[in-house]
Amino acid sequence: MSVIISGATGGVGTSVSCFYAKKGYDLILLGRSIDKLNQLRDRIHEKSNVKVDSYVCDAFDIETIKKCVKEISEAQINASLLINISGIFPYGPFVEEDDLVFDECFDVNLRLPYLLSKGLFNILKRNGGGKIINIGSSSSYAGFKNTATYCASKHGLLGLSRALNDEWKAEGVSVHCISPGTIDTEMADALNQDKDTYITADEFSELVYDTGKYEGNMIVEEVKVVRKVIK
Repeated sequence: MSVIISGATGGVGTSVSCFYAKKGYDLILLGRSIDKLNQLRDRIHEKSNVKVDSYVCDAFDIETIKKCVKEISEAQINASLLINISGIFPYGPFVEEDDLVFDECFDVNLRLPYLLSKGLFNILKRNGGGKIINIGSSSSYAGFKNTATYCASKHGLLGLSRALNDEWKAEGVSVHCISPGTIDTEMADALNQDKDTYITADEFSELVYDTGKYEGNMIVEEVKVVRKVIK
C-alpha cells in the first residue's frame, strides 16, 4: 500500500517520508523540484527497500497540480493515505504585507490540500476506504501577531478537514487535522525563539503515523500538539 505525501522535500515532509519508508510503505512524493524529489528518493533508498514515485506538484501552478492528479489516477496506484504537508509561513506586520502574500499563502496552505483531496478522493475510496491527514498548526485554533494571513489559512484548513470528514466518512474516507506548535525546521527561523523548546520533526512524524494507523471503529479526528515550554 502506498502513501501520498505533498510537500515531501520540506523539513517535516522529509521526516514523515523517511518514517513511512522505515515502516515499509511505498511512497508517492509530491514537490516543486524534481531534483529535490530525486535526492529524497535516493536518501530513502539508502536505508529502505520501498518503491518511491515522484511527481512535480507546484502549489503556485495549478496546471502542474492537475497534471499530477491525472498521472497518479492513470497509474492505478493502490494508495490508502494522503498526507498534505505543504506549507509556507509569511511573517511580519500585517499592514506592511504585500497583497500577493495572501494569495501565495492560501495557494499553498489551503488551495493545494483542497485540490489534492478532491482530485485523489476516488483513489482512496476505491481501495476500500482511506485517510487524508492535513497538517494544520497551533494557528488553526488561535491568532498570533505578525502571522494574520498564516493564521487565516490554517483556520481554513481545519474547517475544510472537519467538513470533508463529515461528508466523506460514510464513504470510507476519513479526514484528520494535526495541528502542531513550532517544529524545528527552517520555517520556524523567523520566530527567533529558543529552538531547544521546539517539537522535533522526528517525534512529530511518529504522531502523524499513529494518527493514521487506526482501522477499527475509532478514529482521531483532530490533534492539537503544543510545546511543553515556549520561550
